[in-house]
Amino acid sequence: MAKIKHTSAYDVIDHVVTSGKNKKIMHLASEEEVFDGEFLKINNQELINFGTCGYLGLEKHPHILAKSHELLDRYGSHFSISRAFVKAPYLEELESLISKIFDNHPVVIYPSTSVTHQSVLGTIIQPSDLIILDQQVHYSVQYPCQFAKLQGTMVKMIRHNSMEMLEDFIKRGYNQYDKIWYMADGVYSMYGDLPHKKELLYLLEKYPKFHLYFDDAHGVGWTGTNGCGSVFEYFKHSERVVLISTLAKGFGSIGGIAIFNDTEMYRKVDIYGGILSYTHPLSPANVGAAIGSAEILLSEKGQVYQEELKDLMEYLNTKLEDLNLTNTSSNETPIYFIGGGSVKITHNLIQRVMADGLYVNTATYPVVPNDKSGLRFTLTRHNTKEHIDQLVSSIGKNFHLAVDEENEDLEKIYKTFKIPFKGESTIKRVDLAKVFVYSYTSIDEIDVQLWDNLFKDNGSYSHNGLRCIEEIFSNNEKVEENWGFHYLIIKDENNEVIVATFFTSGLYKDDLLALENISMQIEKQREQDPYYLCSKTLAMGSLFTEGNHLFINEKHPLVNEALSEFFIEVEKLKKATDSTVVILRDFQSDFKYIEYFENEGFAKISMPNVNIIPIQNWNTNEEFLEQIPSKNNKRNIQRYVFKYEDQFDVTFKSTINDKEAEHYYDLFQNVKRDNHAVNYFKYPTKITKTLSKYEDWEFMDIKLKGGDEAICCVWSFRGDKHYSPLIMGLNYEYVESMNLYKQAIFQLVKRANYLNKEKVFLGYSADYEKQKYGANTVPLYAFIKLDDTFNTELIESMSNVKKG
Repeated sequence: MAKIKHTSAYDVIDHVVTSGKNKKIMHLASEEEVFDGEFLKINNQELINFGTCGYLGLEKHPHILAKSHELLDRYGSHFSISRAFVKAPYLEELESLISKIFDNHPVVIYPSTSVTHQSVLGTIIQPSDLIILDQQVHYSVQYPCQFAKLQGTMVKMIRHNSMEMLEDFIKRGYNQYDKIWYMADGVYSMYGDLPHKKELLYLLEKYPKFHLYFDDAHGVGWTGTNGCGSVFEYFKHSERVVLISTLAKGFGSIGGIAIFNDTEMYRKVDIYGGILSYTHPLSPANVGAAIGSAEILLSEKGQVYQEELKDLMEYLNTKLEDLNLTNTSSNETPIYFIGGGSVKITHNLIQRVMADGLYVNTATYPVVPNDKSGLRFTLTRHNTKEHIDQLVSSIGKNFHLAVDEENEDLEKIYKTFKIPFKGESTIKRVDLAKVFVYSYTSIDEIDVQLWDNLFKDNGSYSHNGLRCIEEIFSNNEKVEENWGFHYLIIKDENNEVIVATFFTSGLYKDDLLALENISMQIEKQREQDPYYLCSKTLAMGSLFTEGNHLFINEKHPLVNEALSEFFIEVEKLKKATDSTVVILRDFQSDFKYIEYFENEGFAKISMPNVNIIPIQNWNTNEEFLEQIPSKNNKRNIQRYVFKYEDQFDVTFKSTINDKEAEHYYDLFQNVKRDNHAVNYFKYPTKITKTLSKYEDWEFMDIKLKGGDEAICCVWSFRGDKHYSPLIMGLNYEYVESMNLYKQAIFQLVKRANYLNKEKVFLGYSADYEKQKYGANTVPLYAFIKLDDTFNTELIESMSNVKKG
């Protein structure tokens, strides 16, 4: 009954990447006929390459190419047989060389790093283990952990590099699990920062059950003795450490590497390794290239190449320091991140830098929070100091031009990335002689006719409707039952409204729209910690309203200026309410300003569909059925609704007594307890009694014929032209036996018809059921901005958890 459409992380990513693709800064195609690593040809423009990860620039090294050709000539294009039967002869030579790089530790070579993680984790992790993921550990590590959950392994997540949180999880799980694994990157791929190695070594020595699993894909090759990477030498003496890396970055080849400190763990992976036994080996050409690369790294040339790269890094670090930009990267790695803040700044900056002939990467949500997007680039030996001068000059110039053109506050960007600001604020406010902003904290401060002309036909938030809602969600004991109300109206100099809306601020459950099984997991934790995974949220509309909450006069010549002011006011409200989440909601697919909202740092997400029934006047049940086009739906209504209709007493009440108010609330709680499809805090117990004080609200009461107690109630708002049933309460004993839910839906439609309304807002959930009565199901979207993505990433990681 409560089935709804949930937002999909993949849909969000699809939309974000598609937006970047349309702006020609993501999903680009390289057009060069010959690749030398120094340049990329994109859209017929030759760009200096600051975007690839071949840090030592070995891709076309003569020795590597010679070894690749040698093995290709000797063994052909492929050795097509499973490792479980016969191991390719050339792999022994490569694994022996790679082992030398890692102080003669045993290694296994894979076709890719992703396959490596799937194989190793699938082999060494047991149901009795605990996995603790760093928030920013690479996706190729997180993905196989989803499968580990299916076997019963507990998987948790900590905030990025939070050693305090990590030790707390270790302590709490120490007597419960056989092994506790912390999974992290040796060099984090987005910001180029590093794990806390000293603290991790301390925890490793302190807790014998504690194990480390590193993905050092971005560290191996360009640093460490013989290219062993950023973490190996620190942890090579502990048998409780596993290191995974790649041949595809610092090595200038392709493939994955697993390095083991524990020989028994190595033996288990080598003898079977799960997916390893069913995967073809690297091709001879790729192995030849990797052998050539390993030979270079084991020679003096390897150290020379490392020193050359580090010289370039020092040069670049000095140049960036002189610029005092929003550089959040570690100066110890060749990965750099310049924070732009909102997407509009980042996209503008990247387009400008690329126009100057330099290729750089785009970092946006969900990899980073909405308002913490930025320009990411990498440094390789293909680059020269002249290239660096060009890059730094371009970023330094265009960073300020992008901020200026997008009318953004420069100081705000620096504060976002916690970097000291030394300049002057650059924001250019809209000419206040043209656009006027009015803000209020109560609907009583706003003229009734002005507000109702904008919103009275959109849901339960007419002027009087909001007076009721303000009374319900004020002066309550529990923090989650109290909302702040914020009204915003933007007019021109002639007092004509251009933009108007209202917001509520309060405590939201972060799993509001999560899958039900995830919310059920979280609710178990909330039995001990009631506000677990909850955030202060500023939301357009409220959790007691639905419909179009934002009025925009699209034809007004100052609509863009008004929207600019709107977002400035939203940011002010966010700060004033100490909110970490902002939600702008209930937009349909034809909304004109999607790109405008995204440029302000909001990500588009799917909401549950809404169902609206247009009322065509009818007098009898037979006439109603004639309006239903589907024969199956007609039969369904006759069989499950009309057949039982005479067994109920249905009444509608504008006022109710205390006993009824309490009983209606209890019926609502029945539904609330069993339904986590939209997960929110329960409403104040005074809600039913308060609603009965306002003439716009009424209660549908359904009793068994001749019965004394309601078995169903619905709380509905009566607008001038619409009917809006908002809350349903049920006695579940009769839902199946008497088809009570179906009966309630029909009676609501019947009531709207009796009241001569033009439409019924039937709300979220049960789309298929409501469509039987003529409902049009309308997809809705929201726009969300998060200060921190940790809670959403943690919730996303809770899928595929074994129930128990």
